[in-house]
Amino acid sequence: MVAVIAFSCEKEEVIPGAIQKPENEKPAASEYADPGVPAHNDGDPYDTYRGLIMAGYQGWFGTPGDGSPMTAVPNQGWYHYRESEQFRPGVLRNSIDFWPDMSEYEKKYVVGDGDATGYSSPFIMPDGSHATVFSSYDESTVLTHFKWMKDYGLDGVFMQRFVGEIQDAKHKDHFDKVLAHAMKGSNEYGRAIAVMYDMGGVVPENPSMATSMVADAQRLMDEYQLKDRSKQKYYLYENGKPLLALWGIAFNDNGHPKPVYLEPFIDQLIAQGWAIMLGCPAYWRAGGNDCVTGNEHKKLIELIKKCDAFIPWYVGRYGYDNFENSDWQSRIKDDIATAKTYSTDDHVVVYAPHVFPGGSDRNMHPNNGYPSGDASQTGFRFGGKFYWKQFYRDLQNGAQAIYVGMFDEIDEGTAIFKQLCVGDVPSNVAYKKSSVPSSFDYTTDDDYWVTYYKNGNYRMNGSEQTSSDVQWSQLASTLAIQFQGIDRGKGTDYYLWLTGQARKMMRAEIKLTGEIPSR
Repeated sequence: MVAVIAFSCEKEEVIPGAIQKPENEKPAASEYADPGVPAHNDGDPYDTYRGLIMAGYQGWFGTPGDGSPMTAVPNQGWYHYRESEQFRPGVLRNSIDFWPDMSEYEKKYVVGDGDATGYSSPFIMPDGSHATVFSSYDESTVLTHFKWMKDYGLDGVFMQRFVGEIQDAKHKDHFDKVLAHAMKGSNEYGRAIAVMYDMGGVVPENPSMATSMVADAQRLMDEYQLKDRSKQKYYLYENGKPLLALWGIAFNDNGHPKPVYLEPFIDQLIAQGWAIMLGCPAYWRAGGNDCVTGNEHKKLIELIKKCDAFIPWYVGRYGYDNFENSDWQSRIKDDIATAKTYSTDDHVVVYAPHVFPGGSDRNMHPNNGYPSGDASQTGFRFGGKFYWKQFYRDLQNGAQAIYVGMFDEIDEGTAIFKQLCVGDVPSNVAYKKSSVPSSFDYTTDDDYWVTYYKNGNYRMNGSEQTSSDVQWSQLASTLAIQFQGIDRGKGTDYYLWLTGQARKMMRAEIKLTGEIPSR
């Protein structure tokens, strides 16, 4: 049994929280989830996605001094922490809404102190110290994350690999290094792992991107010898082949590939020996809304049936207030039921609904939640109730697998890994409102105007903007955007713990219940 330490913002009594299956009880089958496969045994290879809860892993954070050739470029040094080419307190000056709990990281990078790039300033913790962050480029960071996956029961992760970014040698080096660390972490901690390409920009206008993706996939197949289970024992398989995910097909926009265009490249990947998982729009089944229509939609369904697994994308489609309404529940239930009809005796097609804890990216996009956003809801998470309800409803509706988005995405507020929490602090501490780092001190002369334009762009200004193309222009002090945090009284590991409880519910170790577990 692994001992897990919960780092809490407030002292709280830890109470065993799972609703356990009573001994000698033979409940109705509907009281427990049934993914249709036996529960995976630790130490065994992962031969199917069914029965698993896996998350997306961005791995895109970098810092000056981490050794990456990408972050050696001054204005890229704080990679995915920066906004407007800087990493400083204040809206539009940094890209993250949550702050990582840094207590267990081997390598920590102090923000603002001794930064030769000149692109950062200190963030101040409640005790007056300067806040630190991690780099995904460091092996110790990734291994720490894989340790947490094992400690809390997350089955594994899909490693994001951005086709647009690996066109550049410096960015490719970053994601190659992170993937190498993750492959090591998978073997060391027995966690499932699979590669997922984000296909933003893989469109006919950029013909080299699809071909480079196919070539990169072949290189990874060969480098990690993925057809030899003795080399990478825990790489996720489906239908007897290593699984490769392609995220971003059939969205109703101009930035992602349409099915007819992508099909020949999918065929090439299948010929390489991959099983294929597709990342699709939320409205994949009927088409429309965020999904293509007509012949492209028909082709999408054909490709789904040809491939081995698929997931929808729900961020921005529903929230806590409308997830449980009859329209969404009936849609998801019908999606799950329809997807099951795509499997045959000879070929399984796994459907994994997407679950996310909430979303918040107001430092990058301050109009999100403006002017009625309720900061007390900590990224619209509602104390974990939103996250738990999705697990419960999806499993109740017959889901065979779950995709959590995301493990580490603090820059869009969807992360489930250890993050600092909002909590009371001693009266003698300067920053009394939160245990997360301070945001900008708007009482100084450094206040500035933030302008949101009708075309969706943002800009920082020295004065109020009033032109006809302006949606609104507000002082940063009026917006008063602060860092979010794990809810008051919860441990920084709370969402990892909840994910582990959901895994127990999927494995029928605890009953299906819509009531969030107590801890």
